[in-house]
Amino acid sequence: MGNREAVLEKAINLFNENGTSKITTNHIAKEAGISPGNLYYHFDGKEHIIRAIYEQMILDWDQEYDRLERSSLNALDALREFIQNNFKLLWKYRFFSRETVALINTDPELKKRHIEISQKRYERQTNLLQKYIGNAEASSRLDADMLTIAWVTANHYINYLEGMGRVVEQSDFILGADLVMKIIGPIMETRNGRTNE
Repeated sequence: MGNREAVLEKAINLFNENGTSKITTNHIAKEAGISPGNLYYHFDGKEHIIRAIYEQMILDWDQEYDRLERSSLNALDALREFIQNNFKLLWKYRFFSRETVALINTDPELKKRHIEISQKRYERQTNLLQKYIGNAEASSRLDADMLTIAWVTANHYINYLEGMGRVVEQSDFILGADLVMKIIGPIMETRNGRTNE
């Protein structure tokens, strides 16, 4: 692992455990086993590190969308795997879910990028779900409000848990994936001619 990669890995761990405001570039350099000067060779500062992590997040999530598009599983299993893998990434980068609003409000460049990516991802998710659902009756039930509920549940699940005073564990994110499936699953079952009624 090169120094740049080590900085990003250690920064993610430190941000996840402590929040971004408590962590300095000196903390990150120390954890990465390099000098602050070496860190600044690769990054201009903490905002630059956070932007680089964000780009890594984009690549990780794109891989999950690509995997779903290529999946040979049946629709329900493919979607379940996709949602579970998304929650694994939400756990991996939980500091960003926790601090999204604060981070984008203090960094206009990150804000612009985040809005652009979120809009594209929402559209891609909508198109994929409609493709997987496939029949007119089920697709008519997949309205914008339902997609928004699933999107908010996934992207803000950690805020909900911590706002209720919970110490969040990775196992909690499995439950989060189950919640999203409770929103989408019945629609997928309609696709296959089954209902829960």
